[in-house]
Amino acid sequence: MIELKNVTYSYNENETALRGVSLSVKKGEFLAIVGHNGSGKSTLAKLLNALLIPKTGDVLVDGMNTRDESVTLAIRQKVGMVFQNPDNQLVTTIVEEDVGFGPENLGIPPEEIRKRVDRALETVGMSKYARFAPHTLSGGQKQRIAIAGMLAMQPEVLVLDEATAMLDPSGRREVLDNVAKLNREQGMTVVMITQYMEETVIADRVAVMAKGLIEMTGKPADILKNSARLRELGLDAPAMVLLRDALMLEGVRLPCDAITVEEIAKALCPLLSAV
Repeated sequence: MIELKNVTYSYNENETALRGVSLSVKKGEFLAIVGHNGSGKSTLAKLLNALLIPKTGDVLVDGMNTRDESVTLAIRQKVGMVFQNPDNQLVTTIVEEDVGFGPENLGIPPEEIRKRVDRALETVGMSKYARFAPHTLSGGQKQRIAIAGMLAMQPEVLVLDEATAMLDPSGRREVLDNVAKLNREQGMTVVMITQYMEETVIADRVAVMAKGLIEMTGKPADILKNSARLRELGLDAPAMVLLRDALMLEGVRLPCDAITVEEIAKALCPLLSAV
């Protein structure tokens, strides 16, 4: 679906954000890209739908090169983006009007817009808020409305550029649950940019970035096995992984790929019942 080939990007002569990045995203995949501030992950996100154009190398979206200005609109229709601050993406005073804003600008007929808005709001669990004013909603609800606005455009790929960074834990959980549902139940390709390692456990694959390079790629469980390397890259393993490792150091036999509360609890239950 998306392929980056030896991509570099510089904001100026003294600030190189990406240093020869090659990465592919498969159709229907949930890819998490994680890194500390300044690692280049948000720059990479903006390259995925031609908001930025690489200095060298190529970004291909379903075979279309982002350098080709004649396909920029087609690329942006195929790749929808949700940014960090939901308030910057909400442009009207009524939720359903906000969700329909993008399709209306594309010239979609009103009857089809109505169907898309209803479907998008239902998908993110916000149908009952259709007539609400966005400013009355919580941060998590606003971000879900922003996602609904992207869904109404019917993209094939959803890119979240640190979309949970400004939310409280409850809001983050709301957004992550909705994104995982879109991927698992509707087969939507998802690229999630984050600085929180604990958010990567729901992804199919993780790419770890540092200083404009991709340093590690693999399944979440495989990446999280190497907590020492993550610390070198300025990242901390999730609390559940630290707990697992501490228990294993004390002699508790747990699966090395147990990385969530549910997985660790499932592994501990038989051990506790045997005591």
